[in-house]
Amino acid sequence: MKKTKSNLIGILSLVLISSAFFLSFSTSDIWLPDESGIEIIQQSSNPVGWFLSGSQPDQYKASTDNQIAQHGKQSAMIESIVDNPSGFCTLMQSCTKKDFDGKRIKMTGYIKSLNTTSATMWVRIDDYIKKVTADFDNMMDRPVSGTNDWTKCEIVFDVSSKCSINYGFILSGTGKIWLDNISFEIVDNSMTKTAQDLNAPFPEEYNQQIDKLPKELPERTPVNLDFEDKE
Repeated sequence: MKKTKSNLIGILSLVLISSAFFLSFSTSDIWLPDESGIEIIQQSSNPVGWFLSGSQPDQYKASTDNQIAQHGKQSAMIESIVDNPSGFCTLMQSCTKKDFDGKRIKMTGYIKSLNTTSATMWVRIDDYIKKVTADFDNMMDRPVSGTNDWTKCEIVFDVSSKCSINYGFILSGTGKIWLDNISFEIVDNSMTKTAQDLNAPFPEEYNQQIDKLPKELPERTPVNLDFEDKE
């Protein structure tokens, strides 16, 4: 099914359009306000460097699993912990990687699923200069559903300067998923993008916080992409 911009904007409002998480730049923590009912919970079981968010994160649990892995000795796992979850959760992180500025990037990851309603990988690019969400893809046109062995997922997107790359995995409804072996690769512009350029304006409250960001963002690189870190 073809994705339209209006449909994606509607989906985006569910997937952290106003980013209720901290971006630690310089000496200050800047809270990006939430307008869409997104919550954050810090579980002690979260994989190192990742946090759980979403519309109903308390209805899910994230952890590492040292018995199942696509690569290495362990993977990340998300599972629903109530009979009928009323929303979704996402295990996510963000980065500001200068080597990616002005480049086309392919993100690859793997999902293994057990009795899932819907599981996807996602990427969102927040452009702090234009004050818009630029590229966005949450794979809602190609989800992993039901029970599947390791499924390779790919998202191809463009990165602008002075932006954050936000990414992770979404579990909607019931089920259990394992995640592993995430990588980012600079690719040629001839590779077709899967992400759509939304140019969706930030909420005004978001802009007020963005104006406080330093002119040059310190680099924050992706961490624990193979979920092998234990501390």
